[in-house]
Amino acid sequence: MSSVDEVLVAYDGTPLSEKALAHAFDVYSDASITVLHVIDYIEESYSAKALVGDETLRERARDRSAELLTEAEAKAAEHDREVKKASEVGKAADEILGYADTHGIDVIVIGSHGRSGVARMLIGSVAETVMKRASVPVTVVR
Repeated sequence: MSSVDEVLVAYDGTPLSEKALAHAFDVYSDASITVLHVIDYIEESYSAKALVGDETLRERARDRSAELLTEAEAKAAEHDREVKKASEVGKAADEILGYADTHGIDVIVIGSHGRSGVARMLIGSVAETVMKRASVPVTVVR
């Protein structure tokens, strides 16, 4: 089995992404871990855009991303670890896959909310898309 040197953890600040990060620390103790937060402007509501404007929403999203990555960095310190931090803009699955492909990632670790039925069809599953399309192994934490 080949060694794992570079691990990518998809992180959005939810309890499951925190669990995914903790899993990466526990399982990949010798690997370099990158925490990636994806900013998806499409998730912003049209009414919010009308109230504060596109640029304000973008600024808030970048600030929120920086906060989440700082939180992840603090969690790493609790495990006596350091992490690389990255933020990308776009659709979560696409950005996770693209980052993994262009940065020499050996394993992706991602949390899954475990939605099923209609919710999954309407919302989609980032974890499922990543699992299906990744060129490297993917660990899904629930």
